[in-house]
Amino acid sequence: MKITRSTAAPHGNRRRPSRRTRLICTAVLVAGATALTPVAFGAASTPAAPSALPSSCTASANGRAVFNDGFEGSAENFNFVKHRYDGAEAGSSITAATSPALAGKQSGRFTVPGDGKSWRAEVANDAMGYGAYRFSFANYLPADWERTNFDTIVAQWHGKPLSDGSNTNPPIALSVRNSEWLLSVFHLENPTDTEPVRREYRLGTVSLGKWNNWTFDIDWSTADHAGALRVCRDGRQLVNDSGENNFHQPKEPYFKVGIYRPSWNPAKGRDFPIGVSVATVHIDSVTVTDLD
Repeated sequence: MKITRSTAAPHGNRRRPSRRTRLICTAVLVAGATALTPVAFGAASTPAAPSALPSSCTASANGRAVFNDGFEGSAENFNFVKHRYDGAEAGSSITAATSPALAGKQSGRFTVPGDGKSWRAEVANDAMGYGAYRFSFANYLPADWERTNFDTIVAQWHGKPLSDGSNTNPPIALSVRNSEWLLSVFHLENPTDTEPVRREYRLGTVSLGKWNNWTFDIDWSTADHAGALRVCRDGRQLVNDSGENNFHQPKEPYFKVGIYRPSWNPAKGRDFPIGVSVATVHIDSVTVTDLD
């Protein structure tokens, strides 16, 4: 089992944090698969309390479906209420595609060209309230996906600006770097901090040209409630995380899927090669279940 460490990396126009927090991931056998359980030194603690999550993200969930999107019809008819594209043209960055499709006749197709100005194509929903939820979705990276040494975020739960007004990292983010799936979980040691503490999990090798079925069981932490997070891919539990998993703001994080490449944002003053392959991700079968 690999030992990893977390560093609070900036996710906007912010200075690089100077504090580093060590993270040790220990192996735990869950439903016949190795799951990762972190122990973060120096992290703020919250009182232990029973979680509303199922025993495993491979177990069936007893709850009420509060959202779904199969990306049928034209993009403007998707159930996700917010479309965000930066740099890319609106008519080409978020579209419906008939192939590949996991369920139904279509999937959502998200495209970010390597043109020196584009970095985002995402859809989002309004926040649903603190509590426990199951987020299920599938994503597909095509066979010609270009592997890069920077993060491409394909799903995230994002918060609001911090106490000093600065933007920051999403509390939970699923990304691709090189040939690996990565999960990042952020929290603040103190409410007035502007340097989040990060826990990072390496979730295995990315397989191109196939659908990946994800389940995120999230019990949002609050000031008086310890959070929990379990992550499964294709029926195998990969992460069993407990502790603070957001910034305990008045509004809880909201859900986004698609493509976000923060290192391609021209506002950060970073150069990247123009003419690299177009980044495309397909998303299908999104369901959110309220577990409370």
